[in-house]
Amino acid sequence: MAFETIIFEKKNHIARITLNRPERMNALNEQMFDEINAALEDTAMDDDIRVMILTGAGKAFCASADIKDLGPGKGDRLLEGKSSFEAWNFIRTHPQRVTIQIHKMDKPTIAMVNGLAIGDGFDWVLACDIRIGSENARFMNAFIKMALVSNTGATWLYPRAIGMSKALELLYTGDWVDAEESLHLGVLNHLVPSADLEEKTMELARKIADQPPIPNRLVKGMVRRGLNDTLEEHLIEGAEVEVLTLTTEDHREALAAFKEKRKGIFKGK
Repeated sequence: MAFETIIFEKKNHIARITLNRPERMNALNEQMFDEINAALEDTAMDDDIRVMILTGAGKAFCASADIKDLGPGKGDRLLEGKSSFEAWNFIRTHPQRVTIQIHKMDKPTIAMVNGLAIGDGFDWVLACDIRIGSENARFMNAFIKMALVSNTGATWLYPRAIGMSKALELLYTGDWVDAEESLHLGVLNHLVPSADLEEKTMELARKIADQPPIPNRLVKGMVRRGLNDTLEEHLIEGAEVEVLTLTTEDHREALAAFKEKRKGIFKGK
């Protein structure tokens, strides 16, 4: 698939999806939803990819839906003329599909937040496993400003990331969260100077990509499921995956590398 609204790159086991409408602060139209979803599906199915990075071009991460892009099938006309069922189906298959694909991807995901992340953009940052931002990062729910309710997961993602009380405050008010507060709240794992953002993000991505990929994929699934499991249920699964990883070539390579005092070379087998 040829991409026009995003940049999709894959190199050294790392996939990078860059939202690429900088003149519109990477605001979303129907084509962009389709292209993001296609890139996420490609990333999920590519066994060579071990880490995915999501970011934006220019000065913004993502300014949510493009309400000023008035072309047919775009912006605030995404749902224009649709029946209630058609609108529901569009939401499920376009913006919500992005959230679900990021959240369910069984590979580590990193949001590289270069600027403002509003609405859908804020939700997709929180759907990623790890978030790194610069001093230019700013976050806002925005749906309340349009007399709407978030459809991309804010009411599920915010409480898990920042706690119930602060989540409700942001959802009720639509207030901005600046870079320093976002670090304090746990929206961002790391806050770095904008000049260092790409270097620090890629450094972490390479560090993860160099690890054995099978355990990382299993760990991600276990952590997600563990939020709803009892400890006993979780320990049963832990025993199962430990037995599984003991049989891998990467485990044998890790043992050999330890004995030989060298860095392991892992193939995901």
